[in-house]
Amino acid sequence: MATRNLVQPNFQEKRRKNLPFFFWLNLLAVLLLLGSQLSASIHPGQLWLLEVLAASYPVLLFISILFLIWWGVRKHRFVFLSAAAILIGYEHFNRLYQPGIFASKEVREPETIRFMSYNVRLFDLYNWTGNLKTRDSIFKVLIAEAPDVLCLQEYFHSDKGNFQNNDTLKKMLALPFSSIRYGITLRETDHWGLATFSRFPIIDVGTVFYTEGKTNFCLFSDLKIGTDTLRVYNLHFQSNHFKPGDYEFIENVNEEDQEGLLKGSKNILRRIRKAVKIRAEQADELAVHIKASPYPAVVCGDFNDPPFSYAYQTVRGNMKDAWCEEGSGFGSTYIGLPIRLRIDYIFHSPKLETVWFKTIKNRLSDHYPIQAGIRLR
Repeated sequence: MATRNLVQPNFQEKRRKNLPFFFWLNLLAVLLLLGSQLSASIHPGQLWLLEVLAASYPVLLFISILFLIWWGVRKHRFVFLSAAAILIGYEHFNRLYQPGIFASKEVREPETIRFMSYNVRLFDLYNWTGNLKTRDSIFKVLIAEAPDVLCLQEYFHSDKGNFQNNDTLKKMLALPFSSIRYGITLRETDHWGLATFSRFPIIDVGTVFYTEGKTNFCLFSDLKIGTDTLRVYNLHFQSNHFKPGDYEFIENVNEEDQEGLLKGSKNILRRIRKAVKIRAEQADELAVHIKASPYPAVVCGDFNDPPFSYAYQTVRGNMKDAWCEEGSGFGSTYIGLPIRLRIDYIFHSPKLETVWFKTIKNRLSDHYPIQAGIRLR
């Protein structure tokens, strides 16, 4: 009896000593989570590291949930620490995951316009996965999905040879109208840029943050739909421009090689710092353009940023994210890294309505194509 009394206090004392350690660890995780949630409101030019936290939001959320369970099992008051941080960022969680039970099924209705956005990675021009076979497979997907409006990023067309895509896509998809702009042209025959194909007449075309010699810009097209006019933005924000060595470093991190770890991390952070600042400037310019639009807008494209970022928040503004409206699951669209991210979006003005949304899971590019059925209210 005496021995049991001695052991019990020692155990309780040890347990109390561990509490401060877990509390400070939990506090650090909460502060990082709050920083990732705050990143969407702060311009990267002021504090670019918050954009790194933004990309880490899913991991930080998971850690906070583990702490929530930890304190909850022990019925300790510290459970409110993680709970408060998670609830503060509830809107961020909605951008991360959508329960499938609330998603509407795809339907084909005359009044519903089918929008598709797809980064086609130059139709596998450089033979990453099979060149012409990949291009033909992408065409088959586009034919099967039969979009009314198709926005393509990393678009490539050649005036001769096997990649004469402009007229081919028009005929195969029965989309007679198109607006195509090139950022880069080599040998006067090979072109890199953005392309929008449409079943509806295009009455005006223009560009935003366009720079000669670069393929990261925005193309807008005004579509005449019955008696209405709709402005469609097709965009490709600044890429991080990771090199093959960067991808190799991410996929094969060697913690024992301290020098290599430091060098690899610096290279990646340097590229991210440069890219997030440019994306922020592009987002600012595009947001102003969207607000000045005389027509309801649909925004499609590759943002190269997660839905917790400044660029996402700035462009979306009061617009609807079609995936948040009718999507399901985690909605990942980029498969070029071990970590799956949602960086491709379809937004629309509140005057429009998302009827359904889907992500098409194929590996013909490093992006999944996304599609939404959108209806004029």
